[in-house]
Amino acid sequence: MSKRTSTRRDLAAPVVHLASGRDLPDPHTPGMNAPADCGVVFLHRPAPPSLRPFYTELATYEETGGFTIRQIETASLSVPLIISYGTPFRIRLGQTPIAGDEQPSFIAGLDTSRVFIASSGRAACLQVNLTPIGAQRLLGIPASEFAARMVSLDDLAHPQISELRRQLEDIEDWNARLDCAERFLARRLGAAAAEPVSSLVDVAFGLIASGAVRRIDELATRIGWSRKHLTDRFSREFGFSPKTVARIARFNRAQALAREAMRPDWADIAFAGGYADQAHMIREFEDFAGLTPSAWWRSLDKLGSATWHDQPAR
Repeated sequence: MSKRTSTRRDLAAPVVHLASGRDLPDPHTPGMNAPADCGVVFLHRPAPPSLRPFYTELATYEETGGFTIRQIETASLSVPLIISYGTPFRIRLGQTPIAGDEQPSFIAGLDTSRVFIASSGRAACLQVNLTPIGAQRLLGIPASEFAARMVSLDDLAHPQISELRRQLEDIEDWNARLDCAERFLARRLGAAAAEPVSSLVDVAFGLIASGAVRRIDELATRIGWSRKHLTDRFSREFGFSPKTVARIARFNRAQALAREAMRPDWADIAFAGGYADQAHMIREFEDFAGLTPSAWWRSLDKLGSATWHDQPAR
């Protein structure tokens, strides 16, 4: 994927979420699927339960068919760390990526924007889907440092990430790369997993992200803070208010429920997702996806991402 270094995110959510494990759309013929030999290889490895507060999964993504591939990603609560092995992705906020939007390896923070992604058919990457808490524990800096932008790993020059890249650079097998990254994360985050969560703001984030608490006033009361103090702490740590984080979490739940359904019942999804009503859900989809729920569903390609069908980026 791509974005300009240290600029506002030209993309979601992984964030990125490139690794979905399905076939690809044909970028040359709207509405048609690419031929079977277009070639995309995915591997997924979920985080062990003890480390899931810090990262959710490792994934690899490799294109081998040479077909231009385009996707749109929407907001999520992941902080993707991308280590590229192929042609860089091009990524731009709100419109077709152009030359100069390439970013080989990067980390991306939380964002509310749609991200337009184009790749040449020769892109490949290893992706770590960190949580905002995990990004802070791994890097020692708050996730707000990456909010609404991507940062090149070269510019980040963080010793932990540099160590991981050095360990991976001579490994060519994807499974072996996953093994290496998994061992690295176990070492670096294992000690944090053994300790109780000490920060109330981390506890608050977990309650919102999981849907255990959906009202901000209730959350503030539960942890013993004023709503203003809670909002200030969220902004400092994550770059967004608790209300925005709650909106993203609810939107992601609705997306997940829709993807599980053969024919989504949007009224049921609105209720299960925690929306006031279906009209409320429609407004939120239009905010985060730029589409109504039904239009978003129809736009999904076999990657599980939305696509666009204008001319390829040049």
